[in-house]
Amino acid sequence: MNIELIPEAGNFYKANMHCHTNISDGTRSPEEVKAWYKAAGYSAVCYTDHEVLIGHKDLCDDEFIALHGYEIAVKRDLDGHTAYFMPVYHFNMIARSQDNLTMPRFFKNNPSCPGNARWWMDNRAVYSDTIETTVYDTEWINWYLEGVSAGGFLINYNHPEWSLQGPADYLPLEHLHSIEVINGGCQMLGDNQGFHYSRMLRAGKNLVPTAGDDNHRVENSGKAWTMLKAPALTYDALISAYEAGHCYVSEGPEIHSLVIENDKIIVKTSPAAGIHLLTEGRYAPARFSRTETFTEAVFDYVPAKFGRYFRIEVRDERGFRAFSNAYYPAELAKSE
Repeated sequence: MNIELIPEAGNFYKANMHCHTNISDGTRSPEEVKAWYKAAGYSAVCYTDHEVLIGHKDLCDDEFIALHGYEIAVKRDLDGHTAYFMPVYHFNMIARSQDNLTMPRFFKNNPSCPGNARWWMDNRAVYSDTIETTVYDTEWINWYLEGVSAGGFLINYNHPEWSLQGPADYLPLEHLHSIEVINGGCQMLGDNQGFHYSRMLRAGKNLVPTAGDDNHRVENSGKAWTMLKAPALTYDALISAYEAGHCYVSEGPEIHSLVIENDKIIVKTSPAAGIHLLTEGRYAPARFSRTETFTEAVFDYVPAKFGRYFRIEVRDERGFRAFSNAYYPAELAKSE
């Protein structure tokens, strides 16, 4: 078997997939956010302000793409403040098409509109239909997400640890494309551990990992990112790579190459202290060291030991991690 798990052709583009500006409760304008991230070596930012979809096509140039989406919250207590203890669902709705600026199932009378979101909702929002309220119930949420997905959006489930949620809250969810494995703003709460990602994969949720800063202020910036492998730096190419899972997420380490050659999984990385192959079960071979770093690991490709999937985690000397997509031997066999 010889398969490029991450395509060898194309380029890696560094993207922040979770971002807030002064359109909602961020402190910087979209232009200021672009300037900071472009100077920091990013090729893309997905602008996901709270509760309202605003396009930023005007910010795109030959070296930077402004993806667009919006973040919605479904609270257990609609009129309450999340503060420290209220469980809440947060989802990023990311537009598949650069021309899609229409929000489905728009909560026009939402009492919770952070920062300047209310003004933008009242004056700039474009929507196809409205809802009267939200309901903290998985059956209702699945109905809601179905409409958003049909409206042309890829749905990401955000920061489950910050949201005070566990398997009972997220395992029944449908219509998800991805899960936020590293949230730069929530790192101190353990959202970069991959625990929830593993739980969802083992429950049969085939989800792409994503990462972003969730930046509201400049000090939240540059903490976590998604590396998209695409043939060109365009909106369509980046979204296609994201949708196909041609990506990995990181807070530091780089995954340069991930292939299967002659029934060996070959991983090439930046200097690492650990490269781990994780599976549906307990089979988890690794190359690691406490005294040196290395840039490659080779594992036997043995689907009988993997279960339904396998994935790669990389850890550097500082303890920072990178997570690959999950790969499914049954699907890989069809692609040969």
